[in-house]
Amino acid sequence: MYAETVKFPKMARVKQIIAQTAINDIKGAVREELESINVAGRIKPGEKVGITVGSRGVANLKIIVEVIIEAVKQVGGEPFILPAMGSHGGGTAAGQVEMLNSLGIRAEALNAPVLACDKASQIGTTKQGIPVYVNDITLSGQLDKLILFNRVKEHTEFEGEIESGIHKICAIGIGNPQGALAVHQYSLDYGYEQTITEVGAYIIKQLPVAFAIATVENYYHETAHIKAMLPDEIMEAEKKLLKLAKASLGKIPFEAIDVLIVEEMGKNISGSGMDANVIGRIQVFGQKEPEKPVIKRIVVLDTTVESHGMATGIGLADFTTKKLVDKLDLWSTYFNCITAQSPEKGRLPIYFATEKESIGAALTCIGITKPENARVVHIRNTNEVEVIEVSASLLPEVLVRSNLELLTEEKPMQFDESGNILKISAG
Repeated sequence: MYAETVKFPKMARVKQIIAQTAINDIKGAVREELESINVAGRIKPGEKVGITVGSRGVANLKIIVEVIIEAVKQVGGEPFILPAMGSHGGGTAAGQVEMLNSLGIRAEALNAPVLACDKASQIGTTKQGIPVYVNDITLSGQLDKLILFNRVKEHTEFEGEIESGIHKICAIGIGNPQGALAVHQYSLDYGYEQTITEVGAYIIKQLPVAFAIATVENYYHETAHIKAMLPDEIMEAEKKLLKLAKASLGKIPFEAIDVLIVEEMGKNISGSGMDANVIGRIQVFGQKEPEKPVIKRIVVLDTTVESHGMATGIGLADFTTKKLVDKLDLWSTYFNCITAQSPEKGRLPIYFATEKESIGAALTCIGITKPENARVVHIRNTNEVEVIEVSASLLPEVLVRSNLELLTEEKPMQFDESGNILKISAG
């Protein structure tokens, strides 16, 4: 119905000018950082060492883990890969292994066993009375030391000095589903930053942490910074790394949008499927919504293969497609949303059989603005906003801005015979 009755706006392709730096020699940079903290002085010969690996897509993940494993072996330690992903992977040990496999982290490829475990036990409480849970593997005597590895980045559900990084992989990752649930529950009352920081700091103090190593990525998801930290340096170092990460964020270059079209969402893109910092929606109880951008309607068209059917964050959209709904693994989606205390993010939007119908429906829900005059932005996903498509009504702004380059002239919004919009990646 909407595909036939709505007059779609004309669109043009635009490029944002984004200057970023990156590390060329990843192995060399990791080795240099590890040398700076004297690994031999932190790990004794014969010690069994667990290296945390989460479920997020981290640039150069396999290379970095390989170098850490190499460093442990060089000083006589025995390295193990420790999945640290909270409730991801369906909250099961097998799911954790499958998630790591999808990221290229396999025991046989790295010559280091994977110690997967879906159970956790409480090791104490913080000053605020927040229970602290730790993966049973780390409490069983199988490991003598821990290396905390993670990417430092902005969180999708709150803003603070510490968001997603070393403290989070301790508080939520190492805690398995039990720890993840506790952190999210207490965050509704105490706030995310305080809860994650308190629990993370407690774990860092109580467990035999040898050191931590973190990365920061630039807009292009290239490794831009690598930092090794001793336990008592983690807090302040992570704050500095977060500032670097936020300076590299990619955003949609408009503050007021009628309809945002997102080609794909996914856990490998953002913890909430779509980055709240990009779409301007958080939907977390007790957390303030971003003031900008203001987007009336969001249409998400598909989910990534790497998400394995988990669509946490689908509730952030107003419209979607039957194609996406048919791919949903409802159990893993619901489990993750409930664990995160965010049932709102698991709600299904209105959906239609084709992308054209869904976009058309969204264009009818923007108030008095005519669809053909709507301010529309079309992006691949919230991690890729360098090349985007914008409607004709936004072109006057594009033409006067030095950080935006017009790549094509405006032309009718294009759909194929199946009602799918021409993807940005299709050129």
